[in-house]
Amino acid sequence: MKNRILILTFIFYGMSLIAQQPTQQQTSTIVNPANPTPYEPTPGELVSEEIDETQLSDEQKRIRARNLRSEELWKNADYRDYDPSFTELHRLSKAFANNKYRLSLSSFQSGINAIIKMRDEVELFRKQSAETRRFNEKWYWQVVDRKTQEERQINRMKREAKQEAVTYFTRAINYLDEIINPDLREKEPFKKLLSAVYRNWVMYQYDLGNIPQIIPILEHYIQIDENEKEYPAHKYLSQAYAFQENMIKKYGMGTEDQMLRFRYKKNVHLLRATELKYGKESAEYKHVVSLVNRDEIISIMP
Repeated sequence: MKNRILILTFIFYGMSLIAQQPTQQQTSTIVNPANPTPYEPTPGELVSEEIDETQLSDEQKRIRARNLRSEELWKNADYRDYDPSFTELHRLSKAFANNKYRLSLSSFQSGINAIIKMRDEVELFRKQSAETRRFNEKWYWQVVDRKTQEERQINRMKREAKQEAVTYFTRAINYLDEIINPDLREKEPFKKLLSAVYRNWVMYQYDLGNIPQIIPILEHYIQIDENEKEYPAHKYLSQAYAFQENMIKKYGMGTEDQMLRFRYKKNVHLLRATELKYGKESAEYKHVVSLVNRDEIISIMP
């Protein structure tokens, strides 16, 4: 009896360890401290292409069987369309959408990997520079000059990696734009990937100084599901509109009406970002309201 109890105990303990292993692996794949923008794992396809025949009506089963027979009879590897209408129908298909979704996901991951690799290289470069002994540095200006050169090298590494990442993110956006089926564009995996690509594209274009370009992408971003409630999106939009306003104010690159419109949108998103982060009853929000009121009063003064 005791032996039987021991055996059952070992079996239960072993099963509990097995049950814990997938959870630990899943956590390790999601949590990545080096990832600048953590993105939870997503399915490898936008929507399943398998057809559940149990969900089909008798009429749908009959039509499907008839079409499969016809396709088998008319199989032609060299067929090509002369009328683009059939090509458009193919672009509405699940197979086309899944292909573009996979290509976009691959490009997105390549862009993220470029940023992660850059951050690792920058950290290694800083560590090696700190550990290197320099006996030829006798004067303080030599230390300053070396550190300045090191920072230039680091900034160059960052810029090249961000340019590479933006190229991948742009490619990912283009792939997703090719999915034209309105039902498939409403799927959660599509919106999740589109949001992630937009978010990263905006951040690194902003860092590269391509600020006016981020405005239309951010305007699209905040229209996706609950993205409007993310205060950093409004913070970036406010900064972008402020940049446009200042370009007109300082260099005359636009009309006064355009400057006032940019100022208004800047303040709208500044208020929304503050509201989302601190709340309408907070001291921070009331302070920003006073700043915005002062800004608007100045804009209408003769």
